[in-house]
Amino acid sequence: MFTVLFTSIGRRVELVQAFKNSYLKQMISARILGADSNPLLAPAGHFVDGIIQIPRVNETGYLRTLLQICRKERVDLLIPLYEPEFSLMDQHRDQFKKVKTLLLLSTTDTLKTCADKLETYRFFNEFAINTPKTWPITEKLVKDRFPLFVKPRSGMGSVGACKVNSQNELDFFTNRNPDLIVQDCITGIEYTLDTLSNLNGEAISIVPRERLQVRSGEVAKSRTVKRPDLIQQGKQIIETLEIIGPATLQCIDDGLMVYWIEINPRFGGGVPLSIRAGVDYPYLLYKMSTGEPLQPILGKYQTNLTMLRYDQSVYF
Repeated sequence: MFTVLFTSIGRRVELVQAFKNSYLKQMISARILGADSNPLLAPAGHFVDGIIQIPRVNETGYLRTLLQICRKERVDLLIPLYEPEFSLMDQHRDQFKKVKTLLLLSTTDTLKTCADKLETYRFFNEFAINTPKTWPITEKLVKDRFPLFVKPRSGMGSVGACKVNSQNELDFFTNRNPDLIVQDCITGIEYTLDTLSNLNGEAISIVPRERLQVRSGEVAKSRTVKRPDLIQQGKQIIETLEIIGPATLQCIDDGLMVYWIEINPRFGGGVPLSIRAGVDYPYLLYKMSTGEPLQPILGKYQTNLTMLRYDQSVYF
């Protein structure tokens, strides 16, 4: 029995369903488990084969409880979905190995680069990857660069991100939170790349999709596109960073140049579109976990496939 455990499963119903459907189609005997601090109120917890309560990541007993679950349930593959968990899991990855659980998570240096958007900017610059100029909000630059874009150095989604149009607005945010960063505001078509790398950091799949509409930091409408240039640049980024497993890269095409702005070393909220477009993440991860060789399938996905998301309720 192949057992997958998602942490902080929350609203990831489509992701759970994609895993279950894939293993059913491939005739793999599998269980999909979820862990959450409030399992009853986690919508995806009503779709997994088992939901288990764990403490919050900042509470005593979080790691001990997670390891106990992996040992008791004989978890083969652990997939964390919530970035504040990553550092703690990374520090104790040897303990997951001891209970024969594969932790699908990039290594320490990679996580640090992705978690800090100022470090991400420095990474882009170091490897000559085009990106908007970025600086700490407390650093004074030449005026009249507006509009600008401010956001937290760390965080998920678009929480705390805001466009500013004047020096007065920028001063307001500076006084309110001196840990913000500032970027030149680039306008154009926004893309997310869903990527998958093997355990050696080699690219297996990259699917670019246009972000047609975003709601609360997560894509609500999206469409797969044929962009070999984005695939090639994305491959360079994830292999240079040696990302392991899934990641999402974000960029903006202003019609003249592509600007890379963010790297998230985890499943993105819109990855069900890439799975539906033909990249069977669950099966690829199964093969990765069982040691089967994986051949790159770059560019092999259905283009012009559109996803329109909507809310659906769970009653219990």
